[in-house]
Amino acid sequence: MLSHFKPLVAVLREFAREVAVVTRSSGRTAEIEALGARVIEFDYRRSSTNPAVEMASAMGLARILNAENPDVVHLIAMKPIVLGSAALALSGTRPAVVHMTGLGLLGFTDKPLLRLYRAGSMRLIGQTIRKPSSFLLVENTDDLEFLRAQGVDPGPRFGVLPRAGLDPDAFPALPPPRQETPSAAFVGRLIRSKGVDILMSAFEKLEAQGSPLRLELYGPSDLNPDAIAPDLLETWCKAHNAHWPGRTSNVREVWQHADMFVLPARGGEGMPRAMLEAAACGRALVVTDVPGCRHFVRDGVEGLVVPPNDVTALAGALHRLASDRGLRERMGAAARRRLLEGFTEAHVKDVLRSAYRRLARV
Repeated sequence: MLSHFKPLVAVLREFAREVAVVTRSSGRTAEIEALGARVIEFDYRRSSTNPAVEMASAMGLARILNAENPDVVHLIAMKPIVLGSAALALSGTRPAVVHMTGLGLLGFTDKPLLRLYRAGSMRLIGQTIRKPSSFLLVENTDDLEFLRAQGVDPGPRFGVLPRAGLDPDAFPALPPPRQETPSAAFVGRLIRSKGVDILMSAFEKLEAQGSPLRLELYGPSDLNPDAIAPDLLETWCKAHNAHWPGRTSNVREVWQHADMFVLPARGGEGMPRAMLEAAACGRALVVTDVPGCRHFVRDGVEGLVVPPNDVTALAGALHRLASDRGLRERMGAAARRRLLEGFTEAHVKDVLRSAYRRLARV
């Protein structure tokens, strides 16, 4: 979540005498400190749904809150929001900003255990959100409606902001690649909720049809229970002449040679940063009709929008763009314009400032 810290810390330093970031150790502490924040390392199991483990983590976070006694607690992403809400219940009421960056598996799961976990999580979050000294930030209006349907209603105390926003100068428009065989790139965690398995099946269909397209997968196969196994990915890529270099530290380099962005997510996306980065660089977008993606991509304008879990529709969209260089370039230019209209760091900072001004008046 380092991308969120940059505009957030910049705004918080306008309001606070000190900003402390409680986060898992990721080897990037120095980058956070360089933004002007103090780092407090706090380890927790991101993928755990074990009640005993979760309670121990919440109690540990509550001890940190008691020791720090912050004026405002800003909770980012679903797991820290759940743990933070429990910690606030244990340590006492404080003004809180609940900053949703997508619903993840809790937004669309049919698994009984996760549905039970979601019910408990929503109760905790609801307790935090319903307090007059709270403020909710979401990345799209569908997530707001989902939360309201779950009983998590902030009333008028909410704002909508597009992820962390992008600095358009840091992600400039790039010239279209000039290569005989176009390529589609996926950038993100290689997990089923992002539709990686659907993408693999669609590529197999295109390959059987002789469609001229290469596939590049950028991202980790992490410890998430939803992850595609690394050995399966490696075997599949070798069999189908796809490219999986792992995590990338230079996204602009991806878009220097990839023609289009693809994200066949099943849901829970918030406002995908990888999508915004591709748009900023002037690449056409192929996404599914899920929250976040559909709030940025207008079908036929910035890219193509297909139903989730539809291999045939996804393959058709990829084939259409692979076969039409002019269409790719027109959609890529439109995607860049769309980003500049309301999805930059400047836009995000304005929403954050408004949220904290509202809290200051409580």
